[in-house]
Amino acid sequence: MGNATARPPKKVTIRDVARLAGTSTSTVSVALSGGAHVSKATRRRVIDAADRLGWRPDRRAAGLRRFHSRQVGIIYEVAQSFQASLLDALYVAMAEEGLDAVLAGATVHHTEQTCVAELLRDGCQAMVLTGSGLSDHEIAAIAARIPTLSLCRQLSLGGVDVVACDSRQGAATAVEALVGLGHREIMHVNGGGRPMTTEREQGYVGAMTRLGLAGHIRIMPGGSTVEAGVAAAQAIAVLRPRPTAVTCFNDMCAGGLLRQLRLQGIGVPREISVVGFDDAPVASDPTTALTSVRQDAVELAARAAALLRTRVELEGPVRPGAEQVITIGTELVTRTTTSPPGAGPAG
Repeated sequence: MGNATARPPKKVTIRDVARLAGTSTSTVSVALSGGAHVSKATRRRVIDAADRLGWRPDRRAAGLRRFHSRQVGIIYEVAQSFQASLLDALYVAMAEEGLDAVLAGATVHHTEQTCVAELLRDGCQAMVLTGSGLSDHEIAAIAARIPTLSLCRQLSLGGVDVVACDSRQGAATAVEALVGLGHREIMHVNGGGRPMTTEREQGYVGAMTRLGLAGHIRIMPGGSTVEAGVAAAQAIAVLRPRPTAVTCFNDMCAGGLLRQLRLQGIGVPREISVVGFDDAPVASDPTTALTSVRQDAVELAARAAALLRTRVELEGPVRPGAEQVITIGTELVTRTTTSPPGAGPAG
């Protein structure tokens, strides 16, 4: 026998896709670019053929930015640690639903509006806005073009799907646990106008009122960053009387507050108990060990991915009134930053 050299596998081309789908190459291009002059049945046949052959055109190629109807754009805030863990869960859940994730990270110099424009140019067939700070008008404008899902932000907009935890219930749970430990002087450091600020504030106020502590309600302006927590701790340190417990808008704020209180010689939890929100990776870090209201990233991602798959398969924007709102419960994860007033380690 001769030493025959194995031939490399034949590269699949658009012609192969057209042949399997029983169409012309131009029809394949139009179908995969989202063109309006191709029927849903033909588009589906073309997509199935491309999938069977494992064909993926270069996303950079002109005219093919809308080539794949299962692309879902995800906008997230780079600075938020909980959103990073949520992204990992989304990758897994979307892969299981046969969806392709296309990411766009929002930063100080790369706004959500810029992310939206990029993902639309890339031909995404649906959009996920994670804890979005966009206005209702901006979100409605996106939803008028493609299916849009608000993840981790509760809102009420026709045609916009929502998958989020119950922020009011979560904030109330934190207050109830602190009252159960014997605290009455409980302060809330809010989100400083960030999405979900109002809902978490309402959960705190509602629980304090329901438990007979309406006269002890104190809300301090905060935010979603470590710096916001540091500023809140500096303000709390000079208060007289000080609160014996503080609930924070999120874990990043709580982490900054916790470290600054300790730097100023204020014992946590002996003098002030601290509770965060999200149960982000920073909360479980042994150097922080923060008690936190947990949002289940895996469940949030799974519910979002399943809903997105149905939206992508139906194609086109969601009709106002047909949107779905999925609310997921929270749970309190207790660590070392909470104890009865005057008890617990001084650190």
